[in-house]
Amino acid sequence: MNKIKATLLAAMIAVPSLTMAQDSSNLEYATALRHYKFFDNWFVGIYGGITSPLGENVRPREFFRFDTQRANASLVIGKSFSPAFAVRLAGNYTKQVGILERSSIVRSRANGYSGRGYYDFKHVSAFIEAVPNFSNIFSTYKETRRFNVLGFLGVGFVQRFGLDETMPKTLRDVSGYQTSDFSENLEDKATFAARVGLGASYMLNKYFDINLEALLSVTDDGLDGIRYDDKYDGWTNLNLGLVYHFVDHYGDHRFKYRTAGLDYDLSDIQRKVNDARKDLEDAKKEKNAKIKQRRILDMTVSFIIDKYYITDVQKRNVEAVANYMKEHPGVNVTICGFADVETAYPAYNMRLSKRRVTSVFNMLVNEFGVDPNRLSIDYKGDVVQPYSLKNEWNRVVVFALDEYETESVISE
Repeated sequence: MNKIKATLLAAMIAVPSLTMAQDSSNLEYATALRHYKFFDNWFVGIYGGITSPLGENVRPREFFRFDTQRANASLVIGKSFSPAFAVRLAGNYTKQVGILERSSIVRSRANGYSGRGYYDFKHVSAFIEAVPNFSNIFSTYKETRRFNVLGFLGVGFVQRFGLDETMPKTLRDVSGYQTSDFSENLEDKATFAARVGLGASYMLNKYFDINLEALLSVTDDGLDGIRYDDKYDGWTNLNLGLVYHFVDHYGDHRFKYRTAGLDYDLSDIQRKVNDARKDLEDAKKEKNAKIKQRRILDMTVSFIIDKYYITDVQKRNVEAVANYMKEHPGVNVTICGFADVETAYPAYNMRLSKRRVTSVFNMLVNEFGVDPNRLSIDYKGDVVQPYSLKNEWNRVVVFALDEYETESVISE
């Protein structure tokens, strides 16, 4: 066993060694990503940007008006599991604007109201997001790539507050509104939310990226204090952020390729090669190794279906086995019987194969004078089928030479 292990080890080491030696000019192309641990490839980012409302009464012109935009700030922390996929936790603080119904504002102006019917509120949100890197999904990862296109898909929650400080006054200023219609929505509110988005990332250096992200968040109707018409409220963020990549256990801040052999101790490999060669030399010096062998004789005894008596034709094969044993007095024989699997059932076939073996054993001993101490009996029934080509061939008894020792020399 030690000789076999030594041979395999030498072969496994020699083949890569020859490959590297013959193709050393292209060694830089034999690359793969390093193996990373859980605490590798983490990042943190800080963002700021503007938020636009997507609640009731929002018209395209309000969406693009500067006075409906509010500031937001975000903090994210995440981990890249590969160059193509990351997960991040994003927390966001947002000021947002709500808009009252337009026709009421028009009517109120006749009563002296000149405002636009805007009111402010605030909310904080937290999302856990999947972040695919489309640049690395659809193209091979490059350590030097500056621009990357990112996607965002997440779920989380949003907590609204501050609405009751501004909305009631606005409602009083705009005639035609009944504040009681909105009282149930003025208290602080927490709901689930979902978010999708796209982003562009620019690598400043090995430590920092600048990210520009456009995000769409959707949550329960009533976020803006008004519940009618729509099923959902939401908002959009356009954020600019700075992302820092933490150092990994290799001392780097980005995913890195390793070149073949770069992360291996070549002296250790050389030592293993030398040890393997020594073991091979020791094995070759064992000139007279004892190797156990087992051989099946060409002679077999076949039987008629469901029978165990030996016909005159098959008796000649039994006699041939007896003659072989007389010519080789140092050889013992095991007689093994079988039955075909398509006849009868397992227990019956096991008994039938035993009877067949017993018939052959008795003929060898009683008619041909073979020493019974040189014979062993075995029977397999239909559990083992020695012949797969034809089922009827398995109605047979075969003869196997018992294990014996022979001289063998390992070739130089």
